[in-house]
Formats: sequence, structure tokens, C-alpha cells
Amino acid sequence: MGPELALAILLAGFVLLIAVGIPLAFALLFASAFVIALDPGLDAVIVPLRIFSGVNSFVLLAIPGFMFSAFLMNRIGVTEDIVALSDLLVGRIRGGLAHINVVASMLLGGVSGSSTADVAGLGAILIPAMSQKGYDKGFSAAITAASSAIGSIIPPSILMVIYGASANVSVGALFIAGYIPGILVGLQQIAIGYWYARRHGIGAERQERAPGDALRVLLRGIVPMSTMVVIIGGIIGGIMTATEAAAVAAAYVALIGAFFYRTLTVRILLEVAAETGRLTAVVMLCVGTATIFGWLMAYYHILEVAGGLFQQFATGPVTYLLFVAAVFLFLGTFMDPAPAMLVFVPVIAPIADQLAVHPLVLGIVVVMTLSIGKITPPYGISLLLACTIAQVPLSASMRWTMVFLVAFCLLVAALILWPGITLMLPRLLVPELAGG
Repeated sequence: MGPELALAILLAGFVLLIAVGIPLAFALLFASAFVIALDPGLDAVIVPLRIFSGVNSFVLLAIPGFMFSAFLMNRIGVTEDIVALSDLLVGRIRGGLAHINVVASMLLGGVSGSSTADVAGLGAILIPAMSQKGYDKGFSAAITAASSAIGSIIPPSILMVIYGASANVSVGALFIAGYIPGILVGLQQIAIGYWYARRHGIGAERQERAPGDALRVLLRGIVPMSTMVVIIGGIIGGIMTATEAAAVAAAYVALIGAFFYRTLTVRILLEVAAETGRLTAVVMLCVGTATIFGWLMAYYHILEVAGGLFQQFATGPVTYLLFVAAVFLFLGTFMDPAPAMLVFVPVIAPIADQLAVHPLVLGIVVVMTLSIGKITPPYGISLLLACTIAQVPLSASMRWTMVFLVAFCLLVAALILWPGITLMLPRLLVPELAGG
């Protein structure tokens, strides 16, 4: 079977399956298996072999560790303490609840790495509170969903783990490179929240606290935040890899739940383990099926055509990165980030090397553009969840979602124009991992 016919069948089958509502992982699997069945030169045993090769990665073992940490934190009561700490830090500013929403996402993202857990945990607390204080429900849902994207940028980040595995880039260096971009996203969203508050006459909402109470809130907030110190400190110190840090983080959060919060029970532990196993299986299925889909594209030389298209637009590092950002922003609107990375990163990474684009800059651009896909329909899982919590239709939040999306895209463009912003911390803290 010729590559042109194989490409037509592969892509048409994938699009058709997605259109009729087949889950993404199965659409990738069925389209790939159908093409393999039609080609007499390929054996069906390739399907399980390639799926196994895709998930057989030590780096990917970090995913269940960070997932377990995120789910366990929501169950033991960390979210409430993070919200209280955020209130202590930014509650006095006009539009305090909006700022608390963003800062809590930054803090929670820094210890969980899961944007979905962020929306579920913080949204249930803050969206009703914002509605009571006069915030539009559509805005409340939009800022909750938009701020959750920070969880994929500020380490630890599951998307960075997947990118590091697919592009053979140090996950630890990616983690450190994500801090400044993640903080900039947060500051940008705080500015939008402040503008909204001034426009609608919303003041500060911080509760007045006695000095002793403020100290208690600070200490209770610092304890879960110490998880981030354990993760990043271990990586910077060369004590742990990202995968080992994920395992240590899971154990550390369990110890916090057992001895500090004293809310951890065997039942909670088993329930969180079961939920982690279920969602890890979903992610790994996406990884495996995307691997075989990408292998077929390489086998039929489709990736060479796609690479030529990238090279056509890539007249220099800046134009190349802008084109990559546009492509992954589009892919993020209808694809899960993991398959998008595993299929297309092998296309763009070699071109980046030719153009002397730093792999960490490329990785941050890809992670950021795919993370914002979680608030853009039709995939937009974070936005859908936030709207469900706010009990408003998706259309009610789209106006403000577009404001956050445009601001986010402008920030990505700024990071592309000035890559030194992204590389500042890696070159300072881990020069041996940051490379050129």
C-alpha cells in the first residue's frame, strides 16, 4: 500500500472515529490497526509491541506518583489551607477572591501538577464564594479554568514528564524552566482580575485575622508547600530524578496526611490509589496508542512531509517557534496533550536542533500552548468542569475565556521573542542540565 493511500486511510479513519464520539485513545488505536490490517507488509503483532514500547519508559513512571499526590492532597484537606494562605497573601487587594483563585492555583499546581485536580478542588470552594460576592458566574468559571493551566506549567508538571520522555529532554531542567513562565501567567491573570474588580466595583474580601491566627494559617500553608521543596530540591541537588521525586512526593504527602492533618485513613489511601490507577491507565493508553499512530506516520514517511512543512515556515528560531505555538494551540483544542506531544514532537524536535532552538524553550512553548487547550472548546475539559461547578452554560464563560486566551498567547509570544526569560533559572541552578 502506497504512503498516500495509507495517509488518507489513517487520517480519514481517525477523524471519522472522533466525529462519531469514539474516545481519542481508541480512535488512534482503531485507525492504526485498520491500516496495519490492510497492508500485507505489516504484521498485526506490531500493535501490541508498539503500544508496549510507548509506555515502557522509566520517566513516565513519574505520572502515577504526581497523580497520587494531587488526589491525596484534595482528600486530606490541603486545598482549604492553600486557599487560606492565598487569602493571607493577596486577600487585601481589590478583587481579592479572584486573586486568591489564581494564587491558590499557583501554589496547588506547584505541589500537584494536575490542572483537573486544581479545578475540582479549588472550584468547589471558590466559585460559589465568588458568586456570593457579586462576581459574574461566567467570569468565575473562566478564571478558575484559566488559572488551572498554571498547574501544567509550574512544576511538577505531568505534561513536562511526557514531553521529556518523548523528546529526550531532562525533566528536571524542564521543571526549573517552568517557574518563571508559570509565575508570569499568574501575574497576568491577577492583573485581569484586578481590572475586572475595578470595572465592576468589587473591593477586597480578605478576612481580618489576629496575629496568632495569621501565623497559624501561614504555618499550615507552608507544610503542604514543603512538598515542592522536596521535589525541586532533590532534583537540583542531584539526589533524585523526576521519577524518584514523584515517588518521594507521594510518600511525603501520605506522611503529612497521617501525622500533620491526621485525616488519612486506610480507606482514603485505597480509594486514592484506585483513582490514580484508573487515570494512569487512561493516560498510558493514550501514550501507547499515540506511539503506534506516530510510528505508522514515520513508516509511511508522513513525518518527513510534515517536517518539510515546518521547515518551509521555519526561516529562523522565532518564526519556527511561532509556527510551533500556533500548531500546538490548534491541536490542543481537540486533542489530549499526551497524544499530541507523542505524535508531533518527533517531527519538530530535529528541526529545532538544526535552527539552534534551545530544547527547554521549545518544551516550555509546547507545554504552555497545549495546557491552554484545556480551556478551549471542544476539548476544554477544565472549562467544562468549571462551568459545571458554576452551574452555567459554556457560552456564559466564553467572553472572559477569550480574554485570558488572548493574554496567554501574548505571553507565549513574549517568551519566544526573549528566550532568556525561560532559560534564566535553568542556567543559574542546573547549568549542566540546561546545556546550550
